Amino acid sequence: MDLGQIFTTGNVASYMVNLFTIPKDARIIEPCFGEGAFLRALTDSGYSEVDGYEIDKKLFDNVKNKYPKYNLVNADFLSCNSDQLYDGIIMNPPYIRHEKINDLAELGVSKEKLSKNDLFHSLPNTANMYMYFIVKGFSLLRMGGEMIVIFPSSWINTRSGDSFQKMIKACAGIKRRIHISGEVFEKNALVEVLILKLVKGDLSTNCKAEYVHLSNDKFINLDAPEQSDVVSWKTSFSKLANVRRGLTTGYNEMYINPNLKNKKYMRPIISSPKNICGFSTKDAKKDWLFAPLDEDLDKKCIEYLKYWKKRILENKKPQTLLNKIATTKTWYKLNLFDCEGIIFSYFVRNDMKFVMNEEQCIIRDNFYIIFPKIDKWILFSLLNNYYTYYQLESMGKKYGAGLLKLQRYDIESITFPDIDAIKENDMHLLQKYGRQLAQKGDRKCIDDITKILSAYSECNFNKIKQKYETKRKKRLEGL
Repeated sequence: MDLGQIFTTGNVASYMVNLFTIPKDARIIEPCFGEGAFLRALTDSGYSEVDGYEIDKKLFDNVKNKYPKYNLVNADFLSCNSDQLYDGIIMNPPYIRHEKINDLAELGVSKEKLSKNDLFHSLPNTANMYMYFIVKGFSLLRMGGEMIVIFPSSWINTRSGDSFQKMIKACAGIKRRIHISGEVFEKNALVEVLILKLVKGDLSTNCKAEYVHLSNDKFINLDAPEQSDVVSWKTSFSKLANVRRGLTTGYNEMYINPNLKNKKYMRPIISSPKNICGFSTKDAKKDWLFAPLDEDLDKKCIEYLKYWKKRILENKKPQTLLNKIATTKTWYKLNLFDCEGIIFSYFVRNDMKFVMNEEQCIIRDNFYIIFPKIDKWILFSLLNNYYTYYQLESMGKKYGAGLLKLQRYDIESITFPDIDAIKENDMHLLQKYGRQLAQKGDRKCIDDITKILSAYSECNFNKIKQKYETKRKKRLEGL
């Protein structure tokens, strides 16, 4: 069972505890103490009045005897009923997407149960689990009390994050906002994180964002990241294209490369960026997607579906298919859609590239699919150049091991030169180099495309290439 546990390192826990300005006899609560990093840091800092919750019985048993003076409880923090108010709260709340919350039902946690609690009515239905923990924490914090919390920074740009931010600002002021990267967690968890220090009731927020990198147990203060103001184009992405996520099966183990010989029920699918060589899907390695389109199923296929139906009912997951089994005979059918367009992996590992789906394969949900509103080869060139790559390097979220994650809103934030202002001959060249890039995979075409576009930018070819390569190098080096 996934409890959303990503454990904080001891030095990060100490760093966070040192953000408290409350007295040493203050009463503090840790709502999900896990392996006890914060309990240890609180002890080392001289705090003695500490309460803690941990829903994981194994972790609770491992930790409880180490801190006999603390009031530690093996229970769900979100369900606790307490009149006790606290001077301080510190936590690394569980990171569980809203679709996965019902997987905790056997522990007494479900979206239905949470929705019945008036405390959480301000949260959207798509709220991540850490949002519930923070809201619950505020309810137990006395006026003037301090909350120190570390959680993914992706909330800043999500739709569910809008109402979450409003909720925070309505009851507390943000006193410290620290973006932290590097060796933050015990394992190399792929999340970009933020530490907030919040004071309940003091609604003033006048802090500047701070940037810290942790390497070899040292905290290195960084300058604010460079803004993508080098590219001053005004044409919006939405004028030239639309974008959506690839196909979500909801149960890849059942749908991808099934043990069935009859290809009548199969469709080629590209399920990993590693399967693509170059800038076209022509030579990509294809997997098989189980996608029966009618009810004319052979014996082997019927047996296959019975096996998975039984397994889903026994395991009571995934929830989406469990619900479909209860409501429709053809529960196994997927909502297929046209994937013809330009694809882009939302994780960039090394070099950035947009890929033309010339094979018109189905594309899995670890890609974005871009649907052109203009000539597809011109758009292909407008995407595969250093001006676009630089914008995305500036907007994306850096993860461990040099990874860059790009959200849909990052793609939609790309700007382009005015199409109507591009000379006819240059348009023909953009088509030409776009085709060559897809056919040959020669990255020299990216230089050629960028040189054409440089005539429509105040930032020349050498400058934009150098800026992109510098930013990319820093990402790969973890800076």
